[in-house]
Amino acid sequence: MRLHTTIVLLIFFTPLASRADLRDSIRYYLKHSKPTLIGGASARNTFIGNEKTKVTGISAGVDYGEKISFTVGVYNLSHPLITQKTINQNTPSQYIAKEISRFWYFGLTGDYLFLKKNRWALDVPLRIGVGSANIELRKTDKSNALIQETTHSIFPVETGLYAQYKIAWWLGLGAGLGTRVVIGKGMSQKFSGTYYNVGLTAFFGSVYNHIREDMRKNPVRPN
Repeated sequence: MRLHTTIVLLIFFTPLASRADLRDSIRYYLKHSKPTLIGGASARNTFIGNEKTKVTGISAGVDYGEKISFTVGVYNLSHPLITQKTINQNTPSQYIAKEISRFWYFGLTGDYLFLKKNRWALDVPLRIGVGSANIELRKTDKSNALIQETTHSIFPVETGLYAQYKIAWWLGLGAGLGTRVVIGKGMSQKFSGTYYNVGLTAFFGSVYNHIREDMRKNPVRPN
């Protein structure tokens, strides 16, 4: 909880700009910037309770003036989260079962870049998702027999701080730290947690513009 609180305070009390200036900036770039394509893959190490696991995903979207971007992606828990659970606790029929949890979701991400210097950029992403979580209870003996299986809808909300270093004109390396709150029946505590991530971003818009400029300078002439 202390880490969650620290991250939230860091995000929402970072002196980005006044709300009015922020809205004006967003409107300006959406109106005056030509959208370019962006996309990439990500791997976010996440802590769920006392367990460490990883959420991976792929995404694609558009960028406006290297200031504002919107992407859509699909994300999932790369490895099931396996824990021990006591069934019928404090009763004569008490026993231990293996709980296997998985989830995936579609996410819409809005991103505002508030600091850019040389090859470095620092921004605040906000991701809202919708997906599904699956939880299995299985016996702990060799049979691994299924005891119970449930599926729930989930609505993850994630935000954090993200830094990116431009490796080349067409490729960037980024890393971030944030928090995830999962809304859903019985899911808020189960899958909520903090995360840190590292990923590559391909600047497809820059690649397209580079190819178009090369073709303009060196047109293909018929034989």
